[in-house]
Amino acid sequence: MIKRIIRIILYFILFGINVLVLWYFHSFTNLAILVIMVLFPIVSIIVTRLVAERMSVVFEGPYENMNKGDEFEIRLRLLNPFYIGVMNCYFTMRVSNLFYDTGRQHVLRAPLRARKGQTITYPVTVMQSGRIIFEVLDVTLEDFLGFVAYHRSFDEKYVVYVLPNRESGVLADLNAYTEGMAEVEESTKKGSDFSEVQDVREYQPGDRLQNIHWKLSVKKDILMVKERVSMSSKQLFILMELHDNYDGMLEEVLDCAYGIALLMLQNRIPFSICWWSTEVQELKIWKADYEEALEEGFRMLFYERVYKEQTLGRDMMSTVRGDEQQFLWIGNRDYGIGEALMEHGKYAGVFYGIQQ
Repeated sequence: MIKRIIRIILYFILFGINVLVLWYFHSFTNLAILVIMVLFPIVSIIVTRLVAERMSVVFEGPYENMNKGDEFEIRLRLLNPFYIGVMNCYFTMRVSNLFYDTGRQHVLRAPLRARKGQTITYPVTVMQSGRIIFEVLDVTLEDFLGFVAYHRSFDEKYVVYVLPNRESGVLADLNAYTEGMAEVEESTKKGSDFSEVQDVREYQPGDRLQNIHWKLSVKKDILMVKERVSMSSKQLFILMELHDNYDGMLEEVLDCAYGIALLMLQNRIPFSICWWSTEVQELKIWKADYEEALEEGFRMLFYERVYKEQTLGRDMMSTVRGDEQQFLWIGNRDYGIGEALMEHGKYAGVFYGIQQ
């Protein structure tokens, strides 16, 4: 605001000097300058207002999930459909990780070209898992002389899901993880699907898309789904403790859980990932039959809130499922109870056969 006032004062001083020169010399050149100095600010203000009213903002980025540490590009397109451009365009952009409830914002400047606008490319590398959102909070357009500023707010957002590291250093030996699972049966002929088709019926709201019987649906001209029954009477639960009292602890928990889950999929061992949701106060269980389902489960997890209790998930697991429920507990290794399988990183540990 102060700079704007200074510009206006200086402009009036120049305007007054030109008027004095015109009065003294009666110069045609000074008369032309006087007309320009009167009309140019008016035209500049009107054009800037028209651009501000008609401009739009569009985000472009990767459509697939990204892994932590991968570099990807986010493009911000500022579109100007008007025939005249604007030199001074300031926009405030915020990048947030909604899972950790962290973020920061910064102001950038870019000119808007006539009929094209401007495209700004951000190379991004995210070092934490979560739901990353990019949004433009405010766009400010100043006229050419900087006398007037027009503000626009936009609701344009772009979300990228950043998954944990695929290579997390988890032990490849799964014997310890599968101890006590004598009842588990799995068929290598059926790929990574740990269930068999028992019946086929019409589609009902809530049925999973991967269970649709496409060939039969085409023949009957109606969606039909495969009704499956589990091939194992006992499956493994991987419980992630969503607390983060130490720097990087939750990242270690997520890396470890994701690595173990991938190894389970590679060895066709049936399992479900689970966590305690403080949002709805219930134990969330997600069966991961294949890698896309695992990724979908982590995307759901990133809508949860991190809590401070060290063993809240483990305690609620025992309350909801009973003390006899066996599961892998991944959390603060200083709070582990039961048989310790491994220590992952600086803080996280993996325990099996948890009992209160």
